[in-house]
Amino acid sequence: MAFRPDSGRNLDSVVLLFLFGLFLFFSPFTFWWAGAANVWYLPYLLWLGLIGLIVWAVRRSHHDL
Repeated sequence: MAFRPDSGRNLDSVVLLFLFGLFLFFSPFTFWWAGAANVWYLPYLLWLGLIGLIVWAVRRSHHDL
């Protein structure tokens, strides 16, 4: 696999999504969205949103090839 000059941009997207996932699910911010007043399916919606962002980033990187 040859190194492409724009492959750093794809790596940046992956790192940003990883950090966003850590912030969303493993931080004090979790106590806010996991509060008793929220709906029971909110964690599932957040996971679905994170998975959707990952799919979007991967498809975008494949279109750049």
